[in-house]
Amino acid sequence: MRFPKKKVSARATALALVLGVVGVLLTALPASAAAVTSFTPVCGVVGTTVTLTGSGFTGATAGSFNGGGGTAAVVSPSTDFTATTTVPVGASSGTITVDGAGADTPSVASFTVVPSLPPSITSFAPVSGAIGSSVVITGTNLCGATQVLFNATSASFVVNSNTQITATVPTGATSGQLHVTTLGQPIANSAASFTVTGVPTITSFTPTSGQVGTSVTITGTNLTGVTSVRFNGVTATFSTSTATSVTATVPTAATTGTISLTTAGGTATSVAIFTVTTGPVARTVSFGFQQNSRVSGHINVTNGTSACGSFVPVTIQKQKNGWKWVDTTATNGNGNFKTYIPPSNGKFRAKVNKLTLANGVLCGGDASNVAHS
Repeated sequence: MRFPKKKVSARATALALVLGVVGVLLTALPASAAAVTSFTPVCGVVGTTVTLTGSGFTGATAGSFNGGGGTAAVVSPSTDFTATTTVPVGASSGTITVDGAGADTPSVASFTVVPSLPPSITSFAPVSGAIGSSVVITGTNLCGATQVLFNATSASFVVNSNTQITATVPTGATSGQLHVTTLGQPIANSAASFTVTGVPTITSFTPTSGQVGTSVTITGTNLTGVTSVRFNGVTATFSTSTATSVTATVPTAATTGTISLTTAGGTATSVAIFTVTTGPVARTVSFGFQQNSRVSGHINVTNGTSACGSFVPVTIQKQKNGWKWVDTTATNGNGNFKTYIPPSNGKFRAKVNKLTLANGVLCGGDASNVAHS
């Protein structure tokens, strides 16, 4: 007996085809795998908490230290990309693996397991700094560190190795010893104290303009230990600073702009602008007679470098059908000069000519008052 063939709709055929393809794809997809791309800290003792970064951590509860067949460890995922684990008893140095459902990828880097020994702090650098600055602490047995204190204030830190930690000076820190706490061991204390410095500020400077070589006094706060001064980005020489002032010299190639300075506490930049001028430094000359035809005087420098008054030539002149040369002398380091001239009656004066110093500073010329012998 023959039965009539059933008619199959086009829609049913298409649906069957789609379901078949999905089935093939589902069969081909691998099971979810976990991959560890990084971890922190890089070392620790048994019991140290390690934060893992990677992928495929969702649902994972186990892992291992020193390869897939290493020492088993408990894993606690926070997200699919982050998890924590604890260095288990018996663990040895090596890669870290998180057990996913598929072929798992261990970390490229190795975690170093170290024995639990008393830590020590042998040094730290820098020895002072402002809130937020980094301090490198050097010592022994620092893996497994759980806390770093600046005097009595807890700081964030990263364990770089068993001999080095990088910590950040925390808000509220005060000057004092550094302390490192590790698992199950006494606290390590630094012999020296770390000095917490304030952030520097520039409140004013004087003069507000001048040419290359001009001496500028910068006033502000927290200026102790200045390490650099810049005029619109150009590094300048400066004298030893105090807490409220530092004296700097306008450097060659300086241009008009702000003044900045740096200390261990940070960098301060002025609000006001310092104007770099190109005209000559103004100089005034005094002159007079003493006993036995001795003459003396002083060069005063106005709003400029004292070098225009120190160790510079001075000409002594006599008025006779104009001003005629009598003698040439020079100032000392304080701008003073003196010399003896042949006895003679008449009117005399001292004069300095324009002069360009070795650093490019142009010193202006001037003549003194007229003195009678």
